[in-house]
Amino acid sequence: MQHYLSVGAMFRNESDSIVEWIKHYLYHGVDHIYLINDNSDDDTVSKIQEYIDKGLITLYHVEEPYYEGRQRNLYNRLFLPHLQKKDTQWLLVIDLDEYVWSPKAVHLGDVLRMGCEHLGQIQIHQLLFGSNDHVKQPDSLVKHFTKRENEYRICGKFFLNSNFEFSSINVHYADFANPVYMSDANVFMLISHDWFIYNHYNCQSVEFWQNVKCVRGDSNAYLQRNMDYFHSIDKNEIEDLRLWEQNKDI
Repeated sequence: MQHYLSVGAMFRNESDSIVEWIKHYLYHGVDHIYLINDNSDDDTVSKIQEYIDKGLITLYHVEEPYYEGRQRNLYNRLFLPHLQKKDTQWLLVIDLDEYVWSPKAVHLGDVLRMGCEHLGQIQIHQLLFGSNDHVKQPDSLVKHFTKRENEYRICGKFFLNSNFEFSSINVHYADFANPVYMSDANVFMLISHDWFIYNHYNCQSVEFWQNVKCVRGDSNAYLQRNMDYFHSIDKNEIEDLRLWEQNKDI
């Protein structure tokens, strides 16, 4: 086993925030990051080259047509073998605008060791953060986007334990090779937000939304983003500084 906790994610044109995202996960105890570069045409790759050179990131490049189910297929081609070969004990599958953390401790691996190692798949609650009325994109997501929707969302991202076999890694869950586990709460758990949370910085600023998200499209080629959709997810109901308090010394 090379790593205890790794992250797998797919990106396109994330130059504004990818370094903050990487630093977040390394600070929170992630050992290795597997990234899929989905046709980026900005300077994202050059910004992360130092982490590739240090052996902290394995980077895959893909160039293929967009179709429904594409993201799942790429996960299965590029991430699933790392679980099958047991390159990592745990794989956290997440997006570049999603920051997983724990109220229990900064180090995510320590929290997994506290009482999660019998689980095969851990689903995490989402907190949806809004724009904080930013028109221009600020230099930090965690510092400047601090207002969010009041309620937790059940829109899972997930940890996978390589002690279990999986037949498919999907966008919001993975299929166990043994289908019985899909309905076994002792193996497949939506864990309390006292353990893990992910902050989802979906809309960010108006500038980012219009110039990046609306332009680059969706990895599966079916989600059409516009300003109506921006306003529907721009939730600024309460302020939540908890992750910033953990990350401010990075």
